[in-house]
Amino acid sequence: MAATCVLALLAASASVQAAAPVPASDAEILAMMKARVDIDKKGSGMVVGLIDPRGSRVISYGAMRIGGDPAGADTVYEIGSITKVFTATLLSDMVLRGDVKLDDPIGAWLPAGVKTPHFKGKPITLRELSAQLSGLPSTPANLAPANPGNPFADYSVAQMYAALGSYEPVRASGEVYGYSNYGVGLLGHILSLRAGSDIETLVGQRIARPLGMDSTAITLGPDLTKRLATGYGAPGKASPNWDMPALAGMGALRSSTTDLLRFVGANAGLIASPLYPAMQAAHKPQHPIGTQPGEYIGLGWHILDKFGSHIVWHNGGTAGYRTYIGFDPDTRRGVVLMSNSHSGSDDIARRALNRAFPLTIYSVPPALLAALEQRGYEQIGAVYQELRAADPQFRLDEAFVNNWAYEMLAQGRLAHSLAVFQFNAAHYPASSNVFDSLAEAYEKNGRLDEAVASYQRALELDPGAQNAQDSLKRLKAVKAGK
Repeated sequence: MAATCVLALLAASASVQAAAPVPASDAEILAMMKARVDIDKKGSGMVVGLIDPRGSRVISYGAMRIGGDPAGADTVYEIGSITKVFTATLLSDMVLRGDVKLDDPIGAWLPAGVKTPHFKGKPITLRELSAQLSGLPSTPANLAPANPGNPFADYSVAQMYAALGSYEPVRASGEVYGYSNYGVGLLGHILSLRAGSDIETLVGQRIARPLGMDSTAITLGPDLTKRLATGYGAPGKASPNWDMPALAGMGALRSSTTDLLRFVGANAGLIASPLYPAMQAAHKPQHPIGTQPGEYIGLGWHILDKFGSHIVWHNGGTAGYRTYIGFDPDTRRGVVLMSNSHSGSDDIARRALNRAFPLTIYSVPPALLAALEQRGYEQIGAVYQELRAADPQFRLDEAFVNNWAYEMLAQGRLAHSLAVFQFNAAHYPASSNVFDSLAEAYEKNGRLDEAVASYQRALELDPGAQNAQDSLKRLKAVKAGK
């Protein structure tokens, strides 16, 4: 079934115009989900929620846990860093209420005696914590968990203050984007102090309850615990859940697809909410992300302008979960993706908004394998071009192809592996490593002259390639009969 679905996915996808984003169809999304779970072994199940002006719908595949009940709209997942946009929404709402100002220095709301970083007299502000411009490290320097499987469970407020006091900035905050879990955890703590309530209570009172999100919480009661999917790290290996009491604002929430669709719908203006002005303010770009064009940071939210889409998004991950929410305010489409895998599927979520975004290839696509078995591996170039014609964003990268070819070489499938190595060399002619690998395949196939030529090409591309140097000496000795 998975092979058929992915073949349909690749064949059904059409060329896309950057000016007119075309979302993947429900059938294409389901095919991607099935392949990611069944073939790539990324968790035991996946749920995708979609919302647009016509309403919302949910596509689900697989189970809450291996051998367990089906995953669905009300299955609960750890949403990790998606919590950061809830924290940003609280910040924006508190600004509109007049409780704080975006450019308040963090020391204005911390207890007296807590030392805060300054660079040449400039303090870190609340805006900079939310917009990932604080300069603080991703994790606090004094994080030393008693249980590495639950790394933030015993991290205390006192430790958070100590890490803040010992941090010595090398530049002023506000200048450079740098993702900091610690910074947003600190922001959540500051907002809690200002409001006189913990993050869970604030999210419940100001966001979840007004939007009817009754499955969004940090502390899970019996019903939510029963609906919590098991997270997986390595395939089949369950991961522990994470707790982060001191740094809750950075990633402690758990939620369901149903709830997050309401949150995304409210952010996209599809669901009426008094929070909309605060949400809109959080979407406003604050700073570019790096030097890549079209990438910005808002308050909490990331913003991506690419392939004709304007996507406001955030993803999340803990030990055994990867999640994603995003929406395009221009097309008024939104997406939620929930999975119980340590490996993300942002690519599927983005294609649900615009199929021009590429699909990440973790395993050889069944459509490609089926065609090669039928037509022969020497036809890989032609088959690849046909699949690319059906879906221009379908790509096989150099490292992936090399690993695939080596797997076949190890299995004794010499001719098949050689055809794939040759394909890689044709597509990545500037890679020394590709020609070094191709030479090894030629040698295993008994084609020594071609092996020598490939090793020589590897050396031309990288004169310091030690394996190619050693292999050439060895092969020349063999050919000389020594």
